[in-house]
Amino acid sequence: MARLDTKQFEGRRVTVVGLARSGVSAAHLLREAGALVTVADRKERTELLGVLGAVEESAINVVLGNSYETALATAELVVVSPGVPYRMEALERVRRRGVKVISELDLASRFIPVPILALTGTNGKSTTVTMIGKMLKASGKQVFVGGNLGTAFSEAAIQSLRAIKEGGSCPYDAAVVEVSSFQLETVEQFHPWIAAILNVTVDHQDRYESIAEYIAAKSRIFENQTSSDIALLNIDDPRVGALRHGVKAQPFGFTRRPSLPSDLAGGTYLEHGL
Repeated sequence: MARLDTKQFEGRRVTVVGLARSGVSAAHLLREAGALVTVADRKERTELLGVLGAVEESAINVVLGNSYETALATAELVVVSPGVPYRMEALERVRRRGVKVISELDLASRFIPVPILALTGTNGKSTTVTMIGKMLKASGKQVFVGGNLGTAFSEAAIQSLRAIKEGGSCPYDAAVVEVSSFQLETVEQFHPWIAAILNVTVDHQDRYESIAEYIAAKSRIFENQTSSDIALLNIDDPRVGALRHGVKAQPFGFTRRPSLPSDLAGGTYLEHGL
């Protein structure tokens, strides 16, 4: 189990942009970690009544509406919710000041000292993550299952941080997380032991100018892996399969065909569905 620095954000001024589910969880995690937290959102109070209570009860500073950019002026770190556009001009100005902008996914992973299994893809993410989680739980493992699916990853990080601060250990043996291209755009340290891309088809055309840009965002799931990790790719999808040539992890493929590329020899395949 990796050693966890429980004080890595203590006393730092951190702004969370976006009061969606993951943004609220990120704010609570940072508060637990001792950061000086501000949450900013372009929406007005009347549009956020469903989530504001939980944040303000924790004495977290909230800046809304046209004033939201003021919360970025003194930030030493910015954490963005998935729905916040990566290229938003306000965030570009933050980066030009030398301030890092990371995702809630990346933030949460820094408090998870157990193996992370991460999956992305255009289709089938939720089903696959749920299935893997059930298999691991059936084997007797304590597993967090969530991320882009269901419970925000920061909720697992909060449980982990609290347990370790109290002298215990992370309550999970592993974490299985569904991750989106939006979350992967701003990863810096996110390091899954096993990372998988299930497939890629044209999607999110309002966010990405080309399929190549979309694939590039997805492929960041492998960014921080090493030769001790595993990269799992769908060989039946040519654009996904080709990514194996650029990963630092050990590449593994899955396919419905009986033949595998020579660099993936030794794999297993299903014949007649058996």
